[in-house]
Amino acid sequence: MDRDVIIALLTDYFEKNGSADIQFEDEQDVFRDSRSKAAEFLRKIKGYGWVEYEFDNSGRSKIVMPHYAVSVMQAFISVSKQNEMEYQSEVSSVFSLLTNETLLDRPYPQVIKPVYERTFALFTELKKLNTSIRQYIDELTDGQTPEEIMEHFFSYNEAVGSKAYHRMKTNDNVSRFRNTIESRLKDILNDKALMERAVAGYQNIEGENDKTEAVNKLTEMITTVIDNFNSYDEIEKEIERKHAKYLRNAVNRAKLAFINSNDLEGKLSAVLRSLTAAFEEEEACGLYDDVPDDYCRIFNMFPQGFISGESLKSVALSKRMGDVEEIFSAPIISDEEMKLRRDLLIKKNEHRFSRKNINAYVRALLKDKTEINASEIEVTSKRDMIRLIFICIYGRDKRSEFTVVPKDDIISGKGFTFKNFTLKRRVR
Repeated sequence: MDRDVIIALLTDYFEKNGSADIQFEDEQDVFRDSRSKAAEFLRKIKGYGWVEYEFDNSGRSKIVMPHYAVSVMQAFISVSKQNEMEYQSEVSSVFSLLTNETLLDRPYPQVIKPVYERTFALFTELKKLNTSIRQYIDELTDGQTPEEIMEHFFSYNEAVGSKAYHRMKTNDNVSRFRNTIESRLKDILNDKALMERAVAGYQNIEGENDKTEAVNKLTEMITTVIDNFNSYDEIEKEIERKHAKYLRNAVNRAKLAFINSNDLEGKLSAVLRSLTAAFEEEEACGLYDDVPDDYCRIFNMFPQGFISGESLKSVALSKRMGDVEEIFSAPIISDEEMKLRRDLLIKKNEHRFSRKNINAYVRALLKDKTEINASEIEVTSKRDMIRLIFICIYGRDKRSEFTVVPKDDIISGKGFTFKNFTLKRRVR
């Protein structure tokens, strides 16, 4: 922008907002009229590096902002406006980038880099939401009036409860896209030709000459995105816990603050509020050192170190000690019986449908294969059918050694019917 335009804008600003004289800390001159204030202010911010001068062919000066000043001002604007991210748009963008096959001809600039940047921005916003709820909890102190508690609650509901938190739990739920995103990223890692193109793109764009270093950096970016989506459940649970804690604290504080009834609870609450106000007003006058007689008539406080006939609680009568009964000694189990019971317990555990046993069974089924269909598993008894059900259940758990992919066809035979699925070895 032309320097003359900047001076005119600053002059107009000081005419509207700066009627007082201005004297900068490091100078003796006093600036009274608006134009001299504008010129000196522009000179100051140029000296501090916020703006620079450029001159065109005609010699006219223009004011420009260096790249670092633009970045700082954008950060200030972002903090002051507190724009809330639409989680749905970020997750949808990541999902679209990874499922668009046409972008894989240049995998690094068109897929991996934007996916990494959007994932970083998404989880930064989720962590900011987590932190903002904690700040609201810290602000909900005991000293607030009922009106302040209600105002604080509505402020929280407007800024967090009905916006960011609600979107996270409904429309913008990350979980709907997570499995596909993680699967696509793992496919990229396992595709050697695709990784070769991605490494070449990383070296070209990021200026990395060492291919090994480029491979490490690229792998780190992809695994970081996978780890972020894996940690989503933990972040979501922490946000839910803090949201519930805030609501619980707000309700409890409001209930206590609004007690004005004439029953015993209401009267005690009124007495305590009155005492609290009196102590806060008189604390500087030594109220804690010399309690007035008015308060002594309300509470009789004295140390009690023993129980006597004048105590509020009656003295307990001593009990007569009877004869100790003979201690019963159970018969000792023989070694043979102990071994028999241990063998039975081991055999019972071997037939349990635990994750360990199911993992071992699937491991034996797969052997050297990477995957098999459920139609290849022999089902001749109810126990076989129950084991098949547990395979489907454990296949959804990340701690299992295998994963289950549903199929559309139905398998029937030997009195049993079930929907077919593919059993795959889980890639760690």
